[in-house]
Amino acid sequence: MKSFKSKKSKVLLTCLAVILTVSVLCVSLAGCKPPLASDTPLGVYFVGDFQRNVTAEQLAKITKPGAQIVSIADALDEAKINKDTDPAKAAAAIYAVAVTNYNNVTQTGYYVLTNAKVSAKGISTLMGNDVNVGLRSTYSSFSGVNGNFSQTVSGVTQLEGVGGLGDQLRGKFGYNVQSYSNADFAASRHGSNGGAQFPSFAEDANVYKYILGAYNTSLTDATKGDVGITPTADSNGDDELPAYVPAEGAKYPDKSTLAGKPLPSFNANRKPWEPLNRIPNRYKDSKGRIVEDGTTVAGTRYSYGNYGAGFAVYDFSRPEYLSDGTKVNYNSSLDLWTVEVAILDDYVNQACEFAAGDLIKDTQNYIALKNAKFTKISVKFEVYGNGLIKSMQKIDELGTDEKCDLTILPGTCNKGGVTSNTATMAFSYSDYDTDANRLAALYWPALGDAEIFKYHKVSTDLKLDLSKYDTFDTYEPKINEDLVKVFNDIFAEA
Repeated sequence: MKSFKSKKSKVLLTCLAVILTVSVLCVSLAGCKPPLASDTPLGVYFVGDFQRNVTAEQLAKITKPGAQIVSIADALDEAKINKDTDPAKAAAAIYAVAVTNYNNVTQTGYYVLTNAKVSAKGISTLMGNDVNVGLRSTYSSFSGVNGNFSQTVSGVTQLEGVGGLGDQLRGKFGYNVQSYSNADFAASRHGSNGGAQFPSFAEDANVYKYILGAYNTSLTDATKGDVGITPTADSNGDDELPAYVPAEGAKYPDKSTLAGKPLPSFNANRKPWEPLNRIPNRYKDSKGRIVEDGTTVAGTRYSYGNYGAGFAVYDFSRPEYLSDGTKVNYNSSLDLWTVEVAILDDYVNQACEFAAGDLIKDTQNYIALKNAKFTKISVKFEVYGNGLIKSMQKIDELGTDEKCDLTILPGTCNKGGVTSNTATMAFSYSDYDTDANRLAALYWPALGDAEIFKYHKVSTDLKLDLSKYDTFDTYEPKINEDLVKVFNDIFAEA
């Protein structure tokens, strides 16, 4: 069997872009036309303590009570795996350990920047043009002792084949939102779509002050009426339910096979280096009924969920899915494991079913792809020796030749369509990076002002004390230049 792995070439850099598993679509620069957004400097993934290893003392401090963090060396020793003679087994064990350990710490910071592209072919209206839409999205999530802060800033980077409709359509793409929550209240605010800014360092010396170098003025200038604040005790939450976790030995509720092969069984007593459990998402439909694992687009049902962590939408923890073309390397000076995944053709659907589902689910806001299949995939991730994930980079492309409908524009794609994405993820576990109040002081200082709480008729005692934190004007971000120099950016020009 051949291994399924795309080449990291200039073709990918100029013709592909990226979309993520975070329910947001983003598109990259493509073709020969001038881009609508600048390149994002690599340093945005290394601000503060992002991608920095943690000390043994810090790791002990943030390990959940009763939990255990397993190092990569211990895992490979326990499993009796040699990375040189059996790279597929080593890669699977390293991935499983990284996901397991991620859930066993009390604080995390998570960045992802995606560039994505949707191409609709042979549209019956718009004079039969092909349409290419590009978006760039930045998603970040921080969780620590002071609560949670998250931000999505997304904007258009490409509009081709829509003629004079471009300016009118730009505002229909992208998504800009911030949220904050602690034990006392939850708050969120939204900005306008399609208007994100992605300055380069040459254009704006403040580029590193923004999360992943992106901002949206309608988000940061949101008025009181554009903000929602709810005391946590009174919040009803959303319609998403906790992930389904069957009893040991139980069958999954959604279906018994995937591409003709049995679904992996649920193992409640798995060891950290053993195959991860498949966790389908659960949602309530419009009638309040629980829907398990999947969404139907253009008559095709796609799965979605994860393998134990929100970023883990791939199942690389089963060595039978991977080929010996998988590469596992260890850098002793950095105490860093690097894995480049190569998937066997016969198991692409199994290893990537949730990644495909997320991509299609998000894409349905633009194009309803029917029976889309992976045409390219490449994933590389880094894990420190202590077992904490440092970074992940990925390229996904799904396409179909079947006729499908556009959903944001009028027309039918008579020749099918393609959606592709590239993403870079970075992680941190430090007190500094995961402090939700520090982030609020920088990007949402109104949460320290009683006025916004008065407006929403909730107790002003809920307001945050942000007096000890930097403001955006006084903030001087630090970039870990040493780590930037040794980072292998798979999207960089060869």
